[in-house]
Amino acid sequence: MTTSAREVLEDCRGALAELGDGVQGPVWRRRWIVAVVLLRAVGHVLDKVDGARSKELKEAVDEWWCLLRSTKPKPQIFWQFVDEERNAIVKEYQTNARQGVSIQVPVIEINLRIGEQTSDPAKPPTYRYTMNAGHFKDRDQRELIAEAIQWWEGELAAIDQAVKQAAP
Repeated sequence: MTTSAREVLEDCRGALAELGDGVQGPVWRRRWIVAVVLLRAVGHVLDKVDGARSKELKEAVDEWWCLLRSTKPKPQIFWQFVDEERNAIVKEYQTNARQGVSIQVPVIEINLRIGEQTSDPAKPPTYRYTMNAGHFKDRDQRELIAEAIQWWEGELAAIDQAVKQAAP
């Protein structure tokens, strides 16, 4: 079955969990890279590791890859997010993802006649993790990773089912 690919997929979930609010700068960049590269690694491990487990699994994986290639550019979550973003990172060290933070400074008022001071309570920062270019421009990166994980789950389940049906 797709055991090794599922192990990589589990690491994708962990990488997604590490991209929570507050992650910024080089730490964000490294976590983003890990998440995207792991999402693409699911397919490589599926082919090279899981595919080597049995003749039935190899045939199911090969058939799956053939079908996936024939439908390009769909599904977009794979071809225009997982594959393109990974290629941009690995081949050019570029990314379509950005992060930002908005900090609202509290307003302080001072009544000079009576010396009284009032202020609005500080508000928590607002973090943004969006795609700045490409097919998924303006989408939240974390939502895309979650969508890709869900897509992989369905694909691996279908491959496992195909292997079960092909088994003697």
